[in-house]
Amino acid sequence: GTAWAQHTGIDRGEVRLDDGPWRQAVLSAEVTVDAWRMWWAELDASRGGHTVTVRATDRTGATQTDRIADVVPDGATGWHTITFTAS
Repeated sequence: GTAWAQHTGIDRGEVRLDDGPWRQAVLSAEVTVDAWRMWWAELDASRGGHTVTVRATDRTGATQTDRIADVVPDGATGWHTITFTAS
């Protein structure tokens, strides 16, 4: 995944499978605080349908909220969630 916090930088990325606990993702090297920060995490999913949710924390300690808001005027918020089927 990727995360971005303009002029601040990303300090942490977290992932959760279904409604389980948040797990820390592995962050790539930071290019600059103004660049998107890549991350990854391995998940052990049983067969069937699942939901993955992600959130980021910036260098000020502000963790992305689950409240969905548009980009204008202060930047988008809300956790990104996808569903998938493991086979």
